[in-house]
Amino acid sequence: MNILNKMKNTFWRYFFVLTSSALWVGCSSTRIFKDETPIKVSSITERKTLSDALKKRWFFSDPVLDTLPGISLEKTKEVVGNRKASEVIVAIVDSGVDINHPLFENKLWVNEDEIPGNNIDDDANGFVDDVHGYNFLGESYYEQMEYVRMIAKEIGDEEQLKRARIILEKELPKAEENKRQYKRIYELAKTAVDTLSVLLNNDQFNSESLRKFTPESAFIAQQKALALQFLSYTDRADLLIRDLFEGVTYYTERSDYNLNVNFNGRELIGDDPYDITDTGYGNGNVINRLIEESHGTHVAGIVSQTAPFAKLMILRTVPAGDEYDKDVALAIRYAADNGAKIINCSFGKSFSPQRKWVEEAISYAEGKGALIVHAAGNESEDLDILKNTNYPDDQPDFNTEFASNFISVGALAPYFNQGLIADFSNYGKEKVDLFAPGEDIYSSMPNGVFAFQGGTSMAAPVVSGVAAWIAAYFPKHQGPALKKILMDSSIRLPINVLTPDNEEINSFARFSKSGGIVNLYNALLLAQNRY
Repeated sequence: MNILNKMKNTFWRYFFVLTSSALWVGCSSTRIFKDETPIKVSSITERKTLSDALKKRWFFSDPVLDTLPGISLEKTKEVVGNRKASEVIVAIVDSGVDINHPLFENKLWVNEDEIPGNNIDDDANGFVDDVHGYNFLGESYYEQMEYVRMIAKEIGDEEQLKRARIILEKELPKAEENKRQYKRIYELAKTAVDTLSVLLNNDQFNSESLRKFTPESAFIAQQKALALQFLSYTDRADLLIRDLFEGVTYYTERSDYNLNVNFNGRELIGDDPYDITDTGYGNGNVINRLIEESHGTHVAGIVSQTAPFAKLMILRTVPAGDEYDKDVALAIRYAADNGAKIINCSFGKSFSPQRKWVEEAISYAEGKGALIVHAAGNESEDLDILKNTNYPDDQPDFNTEFASNFISVGALAPYFNQGLIADFSNYGKEKVDLFAPGEDIYSSMPNGVFAFQGGTSMAAPVVSGVAAWIAAYFPKHQGPALKKILMDSSIRLPINVLTPDNEEINSFARFSKSGGIVNLYNALLLAQNRY
């Protein structure tokens, strides 16, 4: 979220009361729960403040005990106790991952049939040195958006190309103008902050401390006034500069690479991305190439924190731009062939010229018993409207779902009020299956650190982690059964919420197929009763 979006105010306050009551009964040969009373919310109480510690782990909170829309992780751990989990592999189809991060110690999937670093395909599976997964991007990182590639290579029918050109003609000038504006604002703010940091002997000053400072010249007074104006967006000098630099970087990448019809990021790889039979490209090095390539590390960390016993298979597939259908299809097949029970896909795009390759891969994974967990997207759009596409999609033509192992996830904010749905999240009674925590999620980042990020990309791995618990303790449940358990066990909330675009208020139940939020405790209990 850029800093200008922080001016939005969707925090409408309401008061309710949380309770629990019975929902299911059943029997099973694998018993974890003695008390078979699932969590049910019949009324809600809003928490006014979050401590720093709770902010970092709010997505693990309990809706009743903590009055936050978390997954009840600690409550579940208390019930499970020291019962040993079966091995479960979760594939992370994403950008590169900092596999040396301390969080991932002893948590990576290992291909025992491959000898690391010998540049030989020891297990003859077509992938050289695929020890912890595979890198389908080679040494590339920046990429075009799919609709830009379609224009550049004249891929697709005339109607698709017309739509693509309309979008590019709108988006490119906007990106170029935003790049100019961010650069100008960054330069002004950087000069002001650098100047005042020396005088205050503090590079982390805020507006309160700055107001107490008395300038000794007209120039310094001008810098103070500018800084106070900028600090109204991010009220700490060093964080302000960081946020503005991220804005410069984002719009520079967008205008120079993502929306540039003359850029070819694929030439570093050397394959034909429009020939599914042209394989053998890429390499076994799944680590992120730049510190800015942080998305996969953050996503993998969410899975690892949610399901610490899970083994992570890393599939570097998503560049800084739109992923190729070929890479996604091959990554999903690789994951399914190598035992991944959960395949996390925190990516998406509005055009998919080779979508059939991906759909066939999803069906292939269903045959292998794997669940595909997909992020619903961050455009604040209703995906039930035909023009609002987000691929991959298990109902691409609004027909019957072609696979039963694909679950689409929207994002929750940490508020039990009308701002419950994150203001960036896509939604849809038909196209989105359920919601999970996705705003302000604290997880791993490259170089061994942690940070907050938000997006449906963060909500999907929460669901993948919950699914991993089911697969670990009730391993006979296959992909379609996992999806059904996750949806049927979701908590329905008696609350009206704002649409992410803030245009109307509706019952939360109307924003997804299940009408609920994911809950680990309930999911594991229902998995036991259906085992």
